[in-house]
Amino acid sequence: MKHLCDIHFLQPVAKDLWLVHGPENGRFPHCNGFLMIGDRTVLVDAGIGAERIGEIDRRTRIDTLIISHSHPDHILSWHVLNDRQLLLPAQTPVSVGDLRLLGQRFVEDRKEAQYWTWVASSRLGIHPMRRPDHQFVDGEVLDFGSIQLQAIYAPGHLDDHYCFLEKRSGTLFSIDIDFTGFGPWYGNPEGDIHRFRESVSMIRNLPYRQICASHKLPIALTDADDAFDRYLKAFDRQKAAVFDLCRKGMDLTAMVKNSPLYRNRMPDSRLQQIFETQMIRKNLALLLEEGRIVEKNGNYCAT
Repeated sequence: MKHLCDIHFLQPVAKDLWLVHGPENGRFPHCNGFLMIGDRTVLVDAGIGAERIGEIDRRTRIDTLIISHSHPDHILSWHVLNDRQLLLPAQTPVSVGDLRLLGQRFVEDRKEAQYWTWVASSRLGIHPMRRPDHQFVDGEVLDFGSIQLQAIYAPGHLDDHYCFLEKRSGTLFSIDIDFTGFGPWYGNPEGDIHRFRESVSMIRNLPYRQICASHKLPIALTDADDAFDRYLKAFDRQKAAVFDLCRKGMDLTAMVKNSPLYRNRMPDSRLQQIFETQMIRKNLALLLEEGRIVEKNGNYCAT
């Protein structure tokens, strides 16, 4: 498409398919988006920000916005396309229409949930979402003529997390099975390590020819096995980091302060504490289940 070729943040990945680079290399609170032009012009996820959505829309009107899951970096600027067709996962709850309820979904502690809501609304400028025009289910093929997008339910990162397979080109949009150096992220209450691992193994066996993720550059088929191996090993690396603290006999508060996963690198230390607490708890539960640690008076110790 000549009218798109000079947009610096678009990267062609197949015929009529582009990776849309999010600002700051797609780091939170942004993510990459995916642009598809078939019978309709489709954008998957709104984390590229209002300015980039607007520039694309001025060149080729975006008809449909698909949201892969309801994390803030994926719904970020959805409101720019408020008057277009909106597609959400069937598992997305009505809480996306109320940021206060969304904060309570993503954060257990009431005061910390209020802080999350404040960040989402005041700092990030996220708008509550309207009722979608359609909610897709696992296995459904979203038909846009020359673009055939199969919706693939892949929970664990979040209960309403979906990947997509563009059937003609064999492009797998793995979304937040993202292959980043941080590894898998399951820092909300509904994040589940077992389900996450199962989802990674499931999409690994799909008939794809290349992978595009929400926070990473495209991965060629020849590199995919290594990428999946590293990502699956990252689950074990995260658990090992928590286990190392158990060797010293620590309570949860001390572990979070030690920051074995984020290494105190997240700019918002309060959000880091919220998310890291959840991730450490989930790894502690696994270690207890495996009999590798015991809990005594709030301290976790290796057996």
